[in-house]
Amino acid sequence: MHLTNYAINKTSGNFVKNDAVDDDGGSKRTLTTVLDYMEENEPNFSREDMLDQIEDICVKTVIAVQPALSHAYRTCQPDDRENSMCFQILGMDIMIDQKLKPWLIEVNHLSSFGTDSPLDKRVKFDLIHDTFHLLNLSIKRKKK
Repeated sequence: MHLTNYAINKTSGNFVKNDAVDDDGGSKRTLTTVLDYMEENEPNFSREDMLDQIEDICVKTVIAVQPALSHAYRTCQPDDRENSMCFQILGMDIMIDQKLKPWLIEVNHLSSFGTDSPLDKRVKFDLIHDTFHLLNLSIKRKKK
C-alpha cells in the first residue's frame, strides 16, 4: 500500500492536473466519483453502508474531541452562552482498505482552502457555502 497527500502528490511527474470542474481524467477525485467507481467495480460494495461507516467515524471523532473544543471556545468567548460566535471546519482524512473498510487517518483543524484547480474551487466553495448554511446566519440572529 502507498499513501501520499495532495501537497506531495501534485509534485510527482505522474500527477495529472484537473483542468475542469469535474474530476474526469485528473489525479484528484471527489468522494462521489470514488463511490461511483466502487459501485461499478466492487461487487459487494454498498454506497449507503460506506457513507454510514464514514459518518460513524466522523461523529465518534467529534464526540471524542468535543470537551476540548468546547473548553477552547469558551475560553476565547466566555460571554457567548449560545456558542454562536465560534466554529471550526475539521478536515477528516479517510482511507478505504482492500476489504472496503474506512479508516480515519488524521483530522486537520487548519485545512487548506487554497485552490489549485477548478475542481478544488468547486469542492471548497460548496463546503464553505454549506458551512454558512448550517450556521443559519441572518440579520435577525445577529441583532439578537
